[in-house]
Amino acid sequence: MIVHAADAHLGVTRYQRIDTETGLNVRMMDFCNAFDHLVSQVLEIRPDAFVFSGDLFDRVNPTNFIRKFAQDELKQLSSHNINTFLIPGNHETPRSKGVKNPLSLYLDIPYIHVGLEPFQKDVGPYTIAGVPFSQDPVQYIPSPKEGRINILMLHAVVEGAVWGSERFMEYIDETVKPGMVPPYTYCALGHIHRHQALSNMVYSGSLERYDFNEKDEKKGFVVYDDDYDFVTIPSRDMIDVEYTCTGKTAFEIMEESVSLLKDLQDRIVRLTLRGELEPATRKDINFTLIREKAQEALHFTLKDSTMAEEIEEIKEEEVLYSPQEELKRYLEAAKEEDALPEGLTIIKEILG
Repeated sequence: MIVHAADAHLGVTRYQRIDTETGLNVRMMDFCNAFDHLVSQVLEIRPDAFVFSGDLFDRVNPTNFIRKFAQDELKQLSSHNINTFLIPGNHETPRSKGVKNPLSLYLDIPYIHVGLEPFQKDVGPYTIAGVPFSQDPVQYIPSPKEGRINILMLHAVVEGAVWGSERFMEYIDETVKPGMVPPYTYCALGHIHRHQALSNMVYSGSLERYDFNEKDEKKGFVVYDDDYDFVTIPSRDMIDVEYTCTGKTAFEIMEESVSLLKDLQDRIVRLTLRGELEPATRKDINFTLIREKAQEALHFTLKDSTMAEEIEEIKEEEVLYSPQEELKRYLEAAKEEDALPEGLTIIKEILG
């Protein structure tokens, strides 16, 4: 039996809400709690191997708190002799020479196998192969062993998969074509946050919801034993409310939109105003009052999409784009898409 998970993104800090007792960012601890729940489940299941297919960390330089948290969790697995395999994802892979991958801190923990380079290792009836994140991972995939149950770990975009938030977190133009992958029994994928299967190639999905692109997705991990089962884990609720303002007065908009904000306690909430709204009416809306009505939420976003040209609230939503994706979005808006290949080449040269 294999437990497969990915994309914990430990170290995410969002929404500036601090726990008064611990002094820690509440959203950061949501991601930590999700990983802790996963580890508890692995200890209960006691699989032949636990494979984690990349992005344990959200960035290449996690804080000391996050490094220590991950170490403690991995030591729990080690103390119960759980063979654990980790490969780096794009978020923890250094882009500058001389910078160490943060996973290298755990190379000496017994039963914890950190695949900073491509590897292939036998565990019981299974042969686990892993390829760290790269722009062309297929070239590093070893051939499956005959007579074994072959498990392949990849952190990559497989052609045909449905994207989620990760499209905006990291722009990667290379995709892995399923026909290019050797015939493994099961491919344990990471990088795309939505749980999905493309035949025997399975994304376990992320362990927590990153933003509103994932609001309706269940989060969890996969148990593989001849077939696979998806196991959900608790995650914080995201409530997305929409209100149409067309033909409404400022008073009606305030009263009716507020009436939609119910059961918000400790949830992440977004209210989006849509339709057509006269400038004079918008000026009379008491947005502060609407926000006050939602103060019991962990975080509340009020998004006005009634403007003639909708402006993306990058600051409030805290969506970060890679240089490649920013260039792509700019050139599409400027209708100069033909310049994209040359621009991507320049960025690649700069980043190394």
